[in-house]
Amino acid sequence: MLNTVWPALAGWLAASWPAVILSALVLAAAYRERGQGHTWLGTIGARVLFWALPVGATTFALAGPPNLDGALVAVLTGALAYAGMAWLPHAAGQNLTETAAAYPQSWTARISLPNKLGYLAAVGIARLALIALPLASDHPTALWLPLAGLVLPLAYLIGARLPALPWRLTTATEWGEALSGLGIGAALAVALTVA
Repeated sequence: MLNTVWPALAGWLAASWPAVILSALVLAAAYRERGQGHTWLGTIGARVLFWALPVGATTFALAGPPNLDGALVAVLTGALAYAGMAWLPHAAGQNLTETAAAYPQSWTARISLPNKLGYLAAVGIARLALIALPLASDHPTALWLPLAGLVLPLAYLIGARLPALPWRLTTATEWGEALSGLGIGAALAVALTVA
């Protein structure tokens, strides 16, 4: 079986690695920027400009030849990416470094680490399930996309261990956002490029 799977995997990887890397980087920047405080845009504007549009554009670019059906799928995917952000907030689980001593300034300080990780996993799975809905008919591998939602708890755990940088990645939460977008972007590109 490996004799047949390995050549197919190597061929796909040779053809698709640029799309996977580019999608991962674009959505990492978008997911992180969406979390930045943009007073001139507001929360809704930031979710649309920095999450729904990049997800829709990535879908349109990778889903196949540009046509009206592809544009409709891209718009639906972007709209459902926005809906996932609006309907399923992840603030309760994203601050993994706070301690119980931070309560009452932070209401999430009383949530245990396992509960925060479970919440992030549930939110990630549900958000990617929404994104997968319009893709599943043309890209059956998109049905696996919700499993990539498990990248959220992993990303925030890794982000809690990374050093602060001077701009845009100054806290563990910001690192978690960027790494989450990186994983989601890679997963979306894989789902759209696997035949």
